[in-house]
Parts: sequence; structure tokens; C-alpha cells
Amino acid sequence: MAAKKVDGISWSDRILAPFQRKTSSGRYLPEIDGLRCLAVVLVVLFHSHGFFTSGNEPSTVPELLATDPGAALAHVPHAMIGRGWFGVQIFFLISGLVLSLPYAAHYLLGEEKPLVRNYFKRRLIRIEIPYIIALTFFFILSIGYCQNGFAKLPNYLAGLIYAHGFIYDGDHNPLLFVAWTLEIEVQFYLIVPLVCRVFALPKIMRRSLLVFGIIAVDQFCGGSWQAFTDSIWHHTVIRQLNWFLPGLLLADLYLSQNLKEIRKKGGTLWADLVGIPAWIAVFVLIDYYFEVSPRPFVLLLAFWCVLASRYLGAVFRNRWITAVGMMCYTIYLFHNFFIHTIFGPHILGSVVTYEKGDWPRNAVILAGMAVVIIIGCGFVYLVVEKPFARGKFPKIRKN
Repeated sequence: MAAKKVDGISWSDRILAPFQRKTSSGRYLPEIDGLRCLAVVLVVLFHSHGFFTSGNEPSTVPELLATDPGAALAHVPHAMIGRGWFGVQIFFLISGLVLSLPYAAHYLLGEEKPLVRNYFKRRLIRIEIPYIIALTFFFILSIGYCQNGFAKLPNYLAGLIYAHGFIYDGDHNPLLFVAWTLEIEVQFYLIVPLVCRVFALPKIMRRSLLVFGIIAVDQFCGGSWQAFTDSIWHHTVIRQLNWFLPGLLLADLYLSQNLKEIRKKGGTLWADLVGIPAWIAVFVLIDYYFEVSPRPFVLLLAFWCVLASRYLGAVFRNRWITAVGMMCYTIYLFHNFFIHTIFGPHILGSVVTYEKGDWPRNAVILAGMAVVIIIGCGFVYLVVEKPFARGKFPKIRKN
């Protein structure tokens, strides 16, 4: 049934109009916003998960396989939501792709080289200002609601310069504990112009170097508990580089003639047939240890299949899904406010009754929570993030 139109514009168009992305480069991949949606929904569900789990449910694939089939099936939603932390790694790969793509286009296609000054200016406005607003909001909230709220001033100041992990030995910022990933992102932003010089190398050499880099970083960091006893190393870009580098490799593959031809033809069914098992494998492999981890490469394959597929890509291009992906940064910054300041103390248990460990019923409640949080963050997005979304200061209109 078609959406009802008023003055030639459907209600869905009216709702989604403020959440349509406009890029400065003109190279827009709606599937990437769809993948951002997946990542942020996983994180929201994961951070809500603690209210609903008893801690005794089977959580890993081996535990589910060892459980009665009926009980295992009921607890699959719990196990899936418990893997939501992996949304952060999905974000890292997206950052690797999006930030490296203009540099890859310069070296591989001869397009204009991104100016480093403009690159950092966009990052500063696009990312820094909403972050400062969020961090300041939570600091003021802490002063108003906590007896020792003002004692968190050092945490606030450390957060402002993205150095909380360095100053506090890897500890999360109590004002905005998800900021540890943003500190890593900023570190990656700083090295992108240098790392992307890999695209100046011949194809076989650069792709081999990226593959070797992913494996080497994974091996190096896998043993870093022994190499670096200080936990600070586990909250730096060094520890997560094996998730950023696949994004560079994907940028290379995206600009290849092979993928261009596939996308021009509307995608291939083979990518659908491979992509769905690949996405399942991404989350199943979390439970298993490998001497050389295939996880970054399986995630890379899953991303490639979304870009090359006929139907899977269409799901991620859905306008409602891409709209959520577009405001993922705001959702990421503010979702815990809704979870722990609104739902936790005022709704769960008193308005919405539930029992810990009651799956899959709790998954339905979690899904409802996620929808409300996303809608609430949508209003926040319009005020906090959208004015700066294009990396420019909003123009003041003169009457």
C-alpha cells in the first residue's frame, strides 16, 4: 500500500527529509549508512542487555549446542544481543572505508587529492562539536544529580582532549564511557593521511601489504597482554588497527572495475548467497579462538557482499534504515542517557514488568526500548549533530 501523499509528498518523505545525507564529495553509499544502523542498534541492544539477563543463560555457540534444542532456540536472541559489542568493530571498518575512500580515489582514479587542512577541519567540526556538547551535558547532569559530580571535572577535561584513556590508564570516562571508542577513532583520523599512501603502491603490493598488516596487527595485539602489561595499550588504535585496515582494503575493492560492473548490473545473487552466511559467521566466530583470526576478513567479505548483492544490499539501502544510520553518532553519544536515566529507574519494572532471563519475551521488550531510544535520539540529532553534519558551521540567516 502506497504512502498517502499531501501536496505530492508522502508522510514518509516528510519524516525522513531531515535525515537524508548530503556529502561534500558526491560519492554516497547508502549501504554504509545501513551498516551504521546495524552497528548502532547492536550497541544499543547490548548496553540495554544487562537489565534482562540473569547471567545463567547459555550465551556462546558451544553452550547453545550443548543445551536442549528448545531451550537453545529460546535463548538465541539473548546470545545474539550479547554480541552487540561487536558493533564497535563494524564502526571501525566503516571508518577505515569512508575516510580512506577519497585518498584511494586520488591514487587509483586520479581524482583531486584531499587537502589535509580541509580533512581535519571537517573532522573537527563534524565530530568534535557534537562530542563537546554531549560531554558537557553529561558533566552538568552529573553535577546536578550526584553529590560528588563536580569531582569529575578532571574526567571532563581529559575527555575534551580525547585523552581519558591515556591519563587514566585505559579506564572509561565515567561521564561518557562509550567515549573510549571515539578516542581511538580520533587517533585513527590522525594517521589516515599517512596510512593511505599505501594506495600509491601497485595493486598486488598494496593489497598484500594490507592483508599482511591485518594479520600482523592481529598477531601482535593478540599477544599484547604479555608484550604490554599496561592496559592502556588495549584502548588505543594500535589494538584495533586490524579492524580499520580492512576498511582500506574494501575501499580498494570498491573502486575496482570488477565491483563497479557488478553494481552497474544491479548486483549479483551470488553475493546474497555468500553474504548471509558470512554475516552469521561474523558473530559465530566470536566464540572461537584461532592462531590466525579470520574474523577481520570474514567481516570484510560480509561488507563486500552488501555492496555487491542484489537483495541484501537493498535491505541496507532502505530509507528508514539509512536514516537511523545517518544519526548513528548522536544515538551512540546519547543512548545510555535514555537507558540508564529514563528506562532503568522510571520505566523498567514499574511501567513495563519483566523477569530476568525470560527469553525470548525480553527480546521483544528490548526491541521496543531500542525503537523509543532511536526516536528520542532523532530529536537530539536535529539539534546537536545535524547543524554540523557536513563539516561546516551553520550559516546564520539574516532577516
